Amino acid sequence: MIEETARVTRVEGNQVDVESVVKSGCSSCQQVDTCGSGQIAKGLGVRYMKLTLTTSLELKPGDEVVIALPQNHLLSAAMQVYLLPLIGLIIAAAIGQFLLVQQWQLHELSALSVGVFGGIGGFYLARYIQRQPQRKQALDVKILRKCDKSADPRVIPVNIRN
Repeated sequence: MIEETARVTRVEGNQVDVESVVKSGCSSCQQVDTCGSGQIAKGLGVRYMKLTLTTSLELKPGDEVVIALPQNHLLSAAMQVYLLPLIGLIIAAAIGQFLLVQQWQLHELSALSVGVFGGIGGFYLARYIQRQPQRKQALDVKILRKCDKSADPRVIPVNIRN
């Protein structure tokens, strides 16, 4: 599970609005002042992601909660969205090369065109797969638990022995 801390902004029945800070991939290392990506991240400012979620927990505005997204489903969806169009492009271009150029002596631009249509077909196949109800439900963000305000996750207890 990919977990993130979010703050409750509104509660209405079992519907809860939460917001979380969108973290840049390049704002926490020591080179942030000299790195181009770090400068861009600093220039864009802080952005928030807002979600409306359903929960059975007793929450009130201002509470901190842990929200989660299933990692394996997210990786599977990303793989399908990236790989299916690429595979469609390669297979269709190979078929186009063999049939159109080798067999009928047409220009290679026709094989390239068939490859582009294969990539578009792969994109539509990935979109169809991702729009299935069970796929959408598997990628829903869930509230796991309410954060304990007394336990600061940034503080690590250390035992010092004399």
